[in-house]
Amino acid sequence: MLKKEQDPMGQAIYNYFHHNDETSVKVDTSITEGEELSVSYLFRNHELMPLLEKKALKLCRGKVLDVGAGAGSHSLHLQQSGIDVTALDISELSCDVMEARGIDKVVCNDIWNFKPQDFDTVLFMMNGIGLVKNLEGLKLFLQHIRQFVSPGGQMILDSSDLKYMYEDEQGGAWVNLASDYYGNLEYSLSYKDCVADTFPWLFVDLERLEIAAKSSGWQVELIYRDDHFHYLARLTKG
Repeated sequence: MLKKEQDPMGQAIYNYFHHNDETSVKVDTSITEGEELSVSYLFRNHELMPLLEKKALKLCRGKVLDVGAGAGSHSLHLQQSGIDVTALDISELSCDVMEARGIDKVVCNDIWNFKPQDFDTVLFMMNGIGLVKNLEGLKLFLQHIRQFVSPGGQMILDSSDLKYMYEDEQGGAWVNLASDYYGNLEYSLSYKDCVADTFPWLFVDLERLEIAAKSSGWQVELIYRDDHFHYLARLTKG
């Protein structure tokens, strides 16, 4: 599990909830730097969620597993809607906050070590599927996650096609997109004096998601795509 001293995001969530501390989390990636994440956004209610998230939550049915639940806003809405939801996160501090917010089923674990059981819906929001690290990891993960999804069950996820980040105004690429997959990023998070180790994170375009998913026996349906290359997909277990 992720301990306090290694957990900038968890510290930010904990301090915001328990101490009204609004200090942002600083986010650097291999293609951006100096961005800040407002922690209050992680506590947004359903009314303030973007349309993509509202559509995702509306699709949830049966027994739900919310992977990488963070501050628990999606789980909390589902629970308040009468849905049986389990909130899963590796952050001890985040899990503490989710329990304090009243979420009934909170599990501090990662999806690789969590004991398999059947869920009707497995939910990955805010590009939570990025935890697979890269395209090869995506293929392995889509095979692994099948043991958590009941027959006919579904996985709901969002991601973005980052190709636009590498194109100039004329549509030409300013890096060699064929050299390595452009959705493989390196992330660095910091909060006050807590700096996490750099870690890989995947943003996968829909076409590559479909290829990886179909090879593992999933059916892919595009649910929604916005004007900023961000999309919502449903994968149904075949």
